[in-house]
Amino acid sequence: MDKLRKQIKESFFNPIYHFFPLIVFLIVDNVAGRNWAWSIAIPLFLILTIYLFIAYNQLFVWYFFSAFIFLAVNLSAIFTFLSEKWLFLSPIIDDLVCWLFLGLTLLFRSFIEKKINARTPKFLPMKNNFEEYFNFIQSLFLIISGYLLFYFIIYQFPTIKENIYLELLQVIYIGAIVFLLVFEFCRVQIVRHKLLKEEWWPIVNEQGKIVGNVQPLVSLKIEKKYMHPIIRILFIKENMIFLQKNCENDLIFPCLWDAAISNHIRTGETIEDCIERTAEEKYGLKDLKPFFLSNYIHRTENEQHYAFLFIACNVNNIEPNYQKINQAKWWTLQQIEENLSTGIFTQNFIIEYNLLQRSGVFENKICNCECKLKELFS
Repeated sequence: MDKLRKQIKESFFNPIYHFFPLIVFLIVDNVAGRNWAWSIAIPLFLILTIYLFIAYNQLFVWYFFSAFIFLAVNLSAIFTFLSEKWLFLSPIIDDLVCWLFLGLTLLFRSFIEKKINARTPKFLPMKNNFEEYFNFIQSLFLIISGYLLFYFIIYQFPTIKENIYLELLQVIYIGAIVFLLVFEFCRVQIVRHKLLKEEWWPIVNEQGKIVGNVQPLVSLKIEKKYMHPIIRILFIKENMIFLQKNCENDLIFPCLWDAAISNHIRTGETIEDCIERTAEEKYGLKDLKPFFLSNYIHRTENEQHYAFLFIACNVNNIEPNYQKINQAKWWTLQQIEENLSTGIFTQNFIIEYNLLQRSGVFENKICNCECKLKELFS
């Protein structure tokens, strides 16, 4: 579960981290002046950089881009402030330069995404991060745009109450920024909490090592196909195999005959937990103790499987749950052989049937004796 939390935090990185020092600088600058703004924002920036390097080292390159914006805004503001021809803008120069850099960031969004994607780990999904990042920039850009617009209007049409209007505008401006910070922080926390309650699938490499996690619908819809671990169990009795027919809404193999049990291992779930959950859901079986036969990799158009194949012998009291299964019945080996090339079986089962034939399960009558499978297949 700790790994899942870390994965959610990395795939749903809080956009506030990117701009917190910059926003603090702008707020303090408007309230207490540039010197105080520098004194508070720079130490905050350094502390946040160290924290993110330790806690989010996979995303540090991503954060470093925002750090560049923070430094560029402040250095550009200083340079502009020192130029005499821009002295009339000194009260809003930091906000104006920040507005300019945010606008350029939005303008070059595609270029930025491409560069960041090339420098972050390939298994790390960045789509949510980009969306959150640029949505936050857009919100901040609109707030600063509104502030600058009304500032110039008041500046162009001075009145006796000009100072009062400017002070009121500044209060509204700071209030809007603080509201944005609080709103975004609360929203991200709520979204993360919801994501923790949803189903997630582990992403594994070709050695079966977990390298990430992703939501099922996201994994099935995106162009890049991740590899997920699954459990597969064949029920064997004498010279028969118990198969179930997939439902019409099955995303990969609809209406095809398949192994009695096939399911994705969820994030935070062990192989044993997945077997126990699936056996009870589909057949009302408890304490099913299958034996591991082999593992293999299988790729389809929709996803990639790292399959753990088990067999269970002489399983009794099978009660198929027809809300989850279309049909189910025992098949003789002869019936399977006659239909192997007809296209009624899933590709996974065809692979597994060949593994069974090569392993000698039927020839040695393993399921009709007291033998221990793991001794025969060690």
